[in-house]
This record gives sequence, C-alpha cells and structure tokens, in this order.
Amino acid sequence: QAQASAPCRIAMAASDASTVLPEVVEFGQKHGLSTSAQMELQGLMNASITLTQKKVTVVVPATVANLGPGLETCGLAVDIWDEFTVEYSEHFHLEAFGDYSADVPRATDQNLAVLGAKFAFEASGRPFPSLRISCTHNIPYKQGLGGPSASFVGGYLAGSVLCSEELSSLVVQGEKSEIGRTGSLADVLGQSPIHRIPSSAAVAAAFPAPPAGHGPSERGGGLDTLLQQAISRGWNPGNVCPAIYGALQIGTGSSTGFESHRVPMPNGLVCVLWVPGNLNEGERLPKQAVDRKAAIFNVGRMALLTNCFCTGNFEMFSKATEDTLAQPHCASQFPFVTSICQAAVDAGASGAFACGYGPSVMALITGRTGDILAQSSFEDLERAVAKAMLSKADEVGQPGRILIAKPADVGAHVLAQKSELASSADGGRIVYFQ
Repeated sequence: QAQASAPCRIAMAASDASTVLPEVVEFGQKHGLSTSAQMELQGLMNASITLTQKKVTVVVPATVANLGPGLETCGLAVDIWDEFTVEYSEHFHLEAFGDYSADVPRATDQNLAVLGAKFAFEASGRPFPSLRISCTHNIPYKQGLGGPSASFVGGYLAGSVLCSEELSSLVVQGEKSEIGRTGSLADVLGQSPIHRIPSSAAVAAAFPAPPAGHGPSERGGGLDTLLQQAISRGWNPGNVCPAIYGALQIGTGSSTGFESHRVPMPNGLVCVLWVPGNLNEGERLPKQAVDRKAAIFNVGRMALLTNCFCTGNFEMFSKATEDTLAQPHCASQFPFVTSICQAAVDAGASGAFACGYGPSVMALITGRTGDILAQSSFEDLERAVAKAMLSKADEVGQPGRILIAKPADVGAHVLAQKSELASSADGGRIVYFQ
C-alpha cells in the first residue's frame, strides 16, 4: 500500500526579472519607447499581475485507458482528482502531498507539474517565473491510472491561468454550470461532444498563441499545444484525452494532429479499482504487425463497447471488453490481472479489465439509482465486487487497495469545491470517492 510522505520543498534560483515580454517589446517599438522605458513598463505589468492573479488551484481526474479493446484510443475519466496549486513566489518551491506522493519525482527538471507549468509560460512567450507549486496526489502514480499525464495537464493549466490571467474565462459559457464547480478547459472552448485539435479561434481567445519564434510549438497555443505536447511525450491518448475533456473519450490521430470525441454515458455507473501496493505500470505494446483476424476481433469488440455506453445496455459489456492485443501483453507482465478480472465478474460486475497496461484493474458496475432501498442493495454489490478482487489478489500474493468512484463528466478545471473521501471500516483498503 502506498505510504504518505512528508512534503518536499525544493528551492530554485529566481528567474531573470529583467526579461521583457514580447508584447512589451512590440508595444515599445510601435510607440518608440526606449529600452529603459520598456523595462519600466514591464515592471508595472508585473506589479499589476501580482495585485490581480497570484494563485490558482486546478484539479485533474484519474483516467483509465484502453477499456479492453480500445488500444490507445479509448479512455475514461474517473472521479478521483489530483490537485495542483500554483502561485507566484520570491523563490521556487515544490511541495508534494497525498497518499501517492512518495512515487512522484522531486527534481524540478523531472517533476511533470513543474514541466507543465514551465511549458505553459514558454508557449505564451513569457519567461518562467519563481513559483510555489503544491501538489496533492490522490491518483496512484505510475500504476495505470494516468497519474503522470494528470500532473503535466494540471501544471500546464495552472501555468496558463497565471501567465494569461484568464481565470475568469474558465466559467462555462453558453451552458449552465453544475452547482459548486467552474467550467472545465473543454467547456471554455465549447468543444463538446467532438473536440477537434488543432486549436480554433476559441482556443486563441482563451490562450493566445505565442509570437513567431517563441515557445516549443508553432502550431498554436491552448489545447492544441497541450495535447500535442502530451502525446509527443509518449503518453497514451486514452489517458490524455479524458484528463483534458472528462467522460469517455475516443482519440483519433491524423497527419494534422489528434482529435477527441466524447461518447455519451448513462447515469448509474460505478468504477471499482484495484490498485496494487508496490508495482509500476506496465510497458506499452511494442510496434508490430497485427494479424488480420486479431484486428477484426478488436474492431468488433470496440464497436460493441461503444454501443454499450451509447445505449446504456451493458448486458454484453463483459464480451465487449475482450481483447487480443493489449490484454495478452499486459497478462505477460502481470499474470494475476486475468484472475482478478474474473473474480470481479463472478461477483457481479458487468465487466473488468486492466487499466491501460496494468497493473491496476477496473471493474464496472451498472444500475446505481437514487432510490434508497435500491441504493443499499447496489452498495452491497459494490462491496462484494471489491472484496472479491481483494481476496483474489491476496490469494495470488498481490495485496492491494480498492478505490470506488463514479466516472467524471468533466476534465481538468479550476477548483471550486473539493470532493470528500470516505474510508470504510476495512482497514482503509476500500476507499469511496464521493
């Protein structure tokens, strides 16, 4: 079981305060300002930023990729959140908290929240300032639930808010917000149900593209830069897309980049996640020729999987999660995954599969309602599935922990309200996220 660790604080030299923003240089050239006048104007802008937007907190959901046959195209956001607070500071500090912070890199050149924030400033053509970055890790890190990509997305979004001063624009536009939350990044850009990348005019309005010659990408700012950079780091699109947009996403690649498509989800779904104590996520499936019969099998299962979510009929879900590509590769690395999945189905789950390439396992339960009597029976089913997975894991010598949560309908967003955790009486091995 992951152990909570003491906060990690790292100091870093302050950035060069004399660096003048490209916008200030352009303004100065247009109006004939001297270099010293440009630097004075820069100082006034820095003071204005300090007095207005100094701190932001964002949250990013856990994600489960593949869902059986959806090889690096399909992914689901889960209502378990990492939290990132970023603020201006005289010196650079990095703090890491949470049950899974022990596995998070402490070096600032390796910590993905730091790198995400740094990339956001660079993509906006702004120097990377001294920041205090505080991370709370509730997502198991490097265990198949998208922890690393969540850190990068969280750091990038927080950095974008600070350097672009766009906090107020993150409220849902043209759509009624849910009580107690601001809009997600996807909501702001009005890109549901189909999220097309590269960026549109809405992206440019929310996060201006860097001037020519600035930043690591010339394709544009905002979501295009974030998504393409995350994919270029080798992360599974099945993690990246739902981390940004939430819900169930299908990512498709082309010569112009990636697109993400939202799949409708019915109410009443619950994810029961088994997480091992001390195993890192598995290696991705290597590039190889695919047998035609295996390809046809997976295409059919993926179509059936999508149909289950679109129709709300999960009678065929266990069959829909069958796979001939990723799952055998995962089983070769973690042989116990197959037996834990079967234990969940035998206990009443609609289906079960490895999270990405393992080692964690997700079982899906359907039918939760608001009826009090039915709810009690449904919770009994949740706990029966959870205990069956724990028991089988113990039997094969892989003790772990169960996290129970609903799918998350939104992706990364500015925090408005925290979710509360409710631990069970099972020695902390079954945890509800509500």
